Amino acid sequence: MIYKTKSLTVPSDLDFFLSKTPIDKKIVLVLKKKSSTEKLKYYLLPQSIFLEKINNSLIFKIDSQTVNSSIILNSFFSSISKSIKLLEKPFKKKLVLKGLGFKASLSTDLKFLELKLGYSHTIKVAIDLNSLSVKIDKNTLIIEGSDPVKVGNFSTHLRNLKYPDSYKGKGFWYKNEIINLKEVKKT
Repeated sequence: MIYKTKSLTVPSDLDFFLSKTPIDKKIVLVLKKKSSTEKLKYYLLPQSIFLEKINNSLIFKIDSQTVNSSIILNSFFSSISKSIKLLEKPFKKKLVLKGLGFKASLSTDLKFLELKLGYSHTIKVAIDLNSLSVKIDKNTLIIEGSDPVKVGNFSTHLRNLKYPDSYKGKGFWYKNEIINLKEVKKT
């Protein structure tokens, strides 16, 4: 048999192993970041793809006689390599809090973000510590995580708490965002 192969080097901070599903005995590739408590990522291998694990690399093989073998191999290989890149480098968003008297701080146990946004009470926002980390530098909030959807949803939720005012610009701004402010009417 003649095989088409592709090789992928996995970074040292990622764990990966092969497992079989209990019912139908299909092979599953499992990826997990060593330093993270985040959930595992599972990928079901197509029946035509064979996988070898040599040291810190994965070798994908497919029989060249299989119909559309190169398309199947390339699509599965690209999806695995994209997810490894996402696990390797965290996704990051920066929010700048503009406005006199507006403050952001983390609770002592780092589970809540406490915001003073000009209302009569302090707003507490729960942080999902499994997938997000929040850092505060003066008036800038840095939100990091390996899942871009969770990072985006959390930053959008914060921004909706105090959307930038169209006249003075008070509120949460994305870093390097440009919004045209309205001119105040002069009488």
